[in-house]
Amino acid sequence: MSAHTQIRLASLSCAAYGALLVSGTVYHFQRTGSFRALGHSLAQPTLWIALLIAALVTFGLWQRHAWAWWLGIASAGYQIFRIASAYVHGRGFGHMPGFATLLALALLLLIPVLLLPRKSRLGCNR
Repeated sequence: MSAHTQIRLASLSCAAYGALLVSGTVYHFQRTGSFRALGHSLAQPTLWIALLIAALVTFGLWQRHAWAWWLGIASAGYQIFRIASAYVHGRGFGHMPGFATLLALALLLLIPVLLLPRKSRLGCNR
């Protein structure tokens, strides 16, 4: 697989992760039907920061910018750490995480796997 293809797939993985974040809020609203819960979900700054970073990384990787490579690696690593630490300190190892959590983890793990090879790092040269 070429470096250009790996970078584009990592960009699409970031976009899919951002869409998964938004879909969680929409799904919660559809399930409850409460505008108050929707407003509370949309008022969370962490959601907007994660969406902004996902959009920046998606755009930057699509354009093959070097800063997006670094931001993608750092933000994916941080989100993987947050998911893993919440799992360890939350319910513990006895319970299986939900499908959305496993999907988010798979998308986030795909980003460093695609970006860490040397040819991908060198492909982000703008």
